[in-house]
Amino acid sequence: MGNSVKYRIGKILMDIGVLSQDDLNSALREHKLTKELIGETLVRMGILKAEDIAIPLMIQEHFGSMESAVKLAAGNRQLLGQLLVQSGHISSEQLEHVVAEQQRCGERIGDTLLRLGFLTQKQLDGLLVFQRNQDEAHHTPLRLGELLVSTGQIARNQLEEALLKQKHSDKNIGDILVEAGYVTPICIENCARLQNKLVRAVLAAILALGVGAEGYAGDMCTFSTQLQDSNLRAQYIAKVAAETGNMVAYNTYSDNAVASDAEGDNSASSFFFGNSDTTAKVKGDSSTLDSFSKDCLGCHDGVQAGDRKINYKNTPGQKSHWSQGSSEHPVGMDYASYAAMDPKSYKPVATFGSKMMFVNGRVGCTTCHDPLNPEKSHLAKSDYRSALCLTCHTK
Repeated sequence: MGNSVKYRIGKILMDIGVLSQDDLNSALREHKLTKELIGETLVRMGILKAEDIAIPLMIQEHFGSMESAVKLAAGNRQLLGQLLVQSGHISSEQLEHVVAEQQRCGERIGDTLLRLGFLTQKQLDGLLVFQRNQDEAHHTPLRLGELLVSTGQIARNQLEEALLKQKHSDKNIGDILVEAGYVTPICIENCARLQNKLVRAVLAAILALGVGAEGYAGDMCTFSTQLQDSNLRAQYIAKVAAETGNMVAYNTYSDNAVASDAEGDNSASSFFFGNSDTTAKVKGDSSTLDSFSKDCLGCHDGVQAGDRKINYKNTPGQKSHWSQGSSEHPVGMDYASYAAMDPKSYKPVATFGSKMMFVNGRVGCTTCHDPLNPEKSHLAKSDYRSALCLTCHTK
């Protein structure tokens, strides 16, 4: 778990829910002009108060590596699934699905999460260490008593006195401090809420660090990197939910069946990528190119990401040597038509059971690639022994 990255304060502030993406964007624009620290910009613009930033700045240094982040464990020990829900990485409904699948297969829940693609091995390892640290009494700035000191609610000597009393009592530190008259119950409740928000930010950092060092070395696409952020992930899913009615998937897509609309001014494409002309990169009729693929090509222009120039075709029954020196698969084919015209070469739709999606029944970028998968190449399923290719092709 030696991966080390610079984890930005804006990301932490968004994770704990005190800063919106719009406000952060405004502050970043101002920051480029003034060159001051982003925290100073946020305070000067009146977006946040100095006290809102103090503790996030204090823990930011711990977010540079997995080893450091997991040591920020605080709060009562939680089950692995509960940690994922708290982090915003999965929903309660998705957890129910995972638990049902785990019980059906009789495996450990971590193995189920790996198999279903909800976690990478590095993410799972980090969460398990964090979970174990919740059980162990150790010093961390996110312990309730430490947060009370950091926020000026109690003095250091008052906390030390309460910790001594706790050694001879089965009461929690909050009750002891209230009984001593150092704080009020409301103060403890407010601090506990702050602790939960900060723990959520820690969990988000662990999950981001756990996508693998290659993700931060440039091999992970910008869109997938952004979607590891729980807030942006939720915004993306909400933003494109209206488009799911235009989707025909030959399977049950396990991550909210997200779709995209790359053509509107308020589209997910313009929100994440900026507008790019995709027509020049498509050989053939791109007028009905699905919006998922337009999103991908809007970024894969050779500047923002690796260049992709693909063939758009839909000629079922005709022999096609599509590679022509390129490793990139063509798009636009109506799969059911191809399977009907050449059943010896293509498997029937009824056999499909992966995350592979066919927008309006056609092959597109997200047939083979899933932007919500943080692993290198973002495959919709493993291609071990050509498993991905053999989902559709017979050989």
